[in-house]
Amino acid sequence: MENLKKLNIEFKKYLEETSAQLIEDLIHLLDGENISYVDNKGKSDVKAFYFEYEYEYLDIVFWGVDQKGKIITNTIFLPTKKKSSAEESGDWDALIPEKIWNMVSDFQDHYEGEDFDEVLDEYDDEKYKLFEQWFFDCWKKASEYTKVKMDAYFSIHDTYFRTDLNTLKTINEDEIAQRYQL
Repeated sequence: MENLKKLNIEFKKYLEETSAQLIEDLIHLLDGENISYVDNKGKSDVKAFYFEYEYEYLDIVFWGVDQKGKIITNTIFLPTKKKSSAEESGDWDALIPEKIWNMVSDFQDHYEGEDFDEVLDEYDDEKYKLFEQWFFDCWKKASEYTKVKMDAYFSIHDTYFRTDLNTLKTINEDEIAQRYQL
């Protein structure tokens, strides 16, 4: 269990080192830069940003939607440049460092305590809190820097519930849709 706590400390340090890149990417998005639009849409058509992350690898994907909730941009993976370490293989592309991923996998394969689920749940809860808080902090800094007010939502991949990045409150898809009804 102590090893998993140390992994979250290491993960937090990694996220802090990655903050500058994510903030830069978010600033570009808020300024309408580096976004590829589809269906003859443009910056003025975007009504909201969506950010989703993948449960296991924590990869973040971005897209923009119009007033009807239709996706009008190509997706972008964030951060656009990932920090890698000497321990990572050349084909590792996940946000979570390969070293941490491997150590957790080894723990899962070899831990024999009766409290396995509790220990792993505690680790995961802390990891996701760190990850989400990191994203929220980066969003706040980018928003303050650009002074751009944009509806934006953050969530785990394919979920009904999202976090409104302007209020940090949970909102569901139906409530979001109501915001944009004509």
